[in-house]
Amino acid sequence: LVGRDRRMYEHNNMAGQPVDYAAAKAGVIGLTKDLAGFLSPMGVYVNAISPGGFERGQPEGFVKDYSNSTPLGRMGRDEIDLKGAILFLASPASDYVTGHNLVVDGGFCIWK
Repeated sequence: LVGRDRRMYEHNNMAGQPVDYAAAKAGVIGLTKDLAGFLSPMGVYVNAISPGGFERGQPEGFVKDYSNSTPLGRMGRDEIDLKGAILFLASPASDYVTGHNLVVDGGFCIWK
């Protein structure tokens, strides 16, 4: 959804994500929309979830830099922060939602 601030990786002596990673993620969003249009007449809902960065043992400086770039002031938490989005999309509460990309990133994208 936004280009990477590669300075955050360089500042923390980390290899940044390769450009093909960004291209693949953008492709998934395009595929989601196209499949939703194709499969909706058959009663199939197609949606995507775009998670932001999740804390998974990255260097402390990176976690701090990333958290400071996020309105909620932290990275995502495994087994906690995606559950609500998954439950919503898997439940009847989302029966009028298709072709949607649900962003779960602590607001990271709104500051870019």
